[in-house]
Amino acid sequence: MVCPFCKIDIADDSFYCDQCGQEIMVCPKCGKAGKGKMCTSDGTALVTVKSRASAPVVSAVESIASVGGSAPAVSMPIDTYGLRLLNKNIGIDLKIQRDTVIGRTTGDFVDIFSMYSQVSGKHCQINFDSQKGWTVTDLNSTNGTKFNNMPLKPFQPQLITDKSFLLIANIEFYVEVLGQAGKTTRL
Repeated sequence: MVCPFCKIDIADDSFYCDQCGQEIMVCPKCGKAGKGKMCTSDGTALVTVKSRASAPVVSAVESIASVGGSAPAVSMPIDTYGLRLLNKNIGIDLKIQRDTVIGRTTGDFVDIFSMYSQVSGKHCQINFDSQKGWTVTDLNSTNGTKFNNMPLKPFQPQLITDKSFLLIANIEFYVEVLGQAGKTTRL
C-alpha cells in the first residue's frame, strides 16, 4: 500500500505510516487508502486500518443524502432543544432531549446498545449546556469515541456540531443538532 500523505510504500497491514507517522485511513467498501473523511472513489467514509482490523465499522454515511428528505417536517416549539444521532444502515435513530449516558449496560439506550459488544458498559455521556451547547465525553471506554474522526480523550468534553459524525466504538452516527434553547427548528 502507498501512504496517501507522503506517498511511501508501506506494508498493507500498517496502522501508521513508517515514514511520516500518519494514521492510515482506508475505505471499508473498496479498500483504498485515503486522507480526509471520504473515499475519493465511492464517497464512503474512511475508517482507520486499526478499527477495521478489530471490528467491522457500521457506517451512516451511505444514507446521509436521504436524512433531510425522508423525515417529515415537524416544527419544534420555542425553548425546545434536542440532539439526534442517526445510523439508517442499522436502524438506530436516537433523539436526546437531556443529559444522558450511552452504554451497553448503563444509560437511556441500553435496550439498543446491549447487543453491540464493542460498546462499553458505560461508553460516553452527552450533555447540554445553555452557554456552550451539546457536548460528548468519552467515559474511558475500551474502544473509544471519535468526533469527526478525531479520538476523544477520556473525561474531556467535546463540543458537538450539527451535520457532523460521532463514532461510538464501531458504530458511526450522523449528528443533527435539532435546536438550542430559545430557537425554533424543523426536523
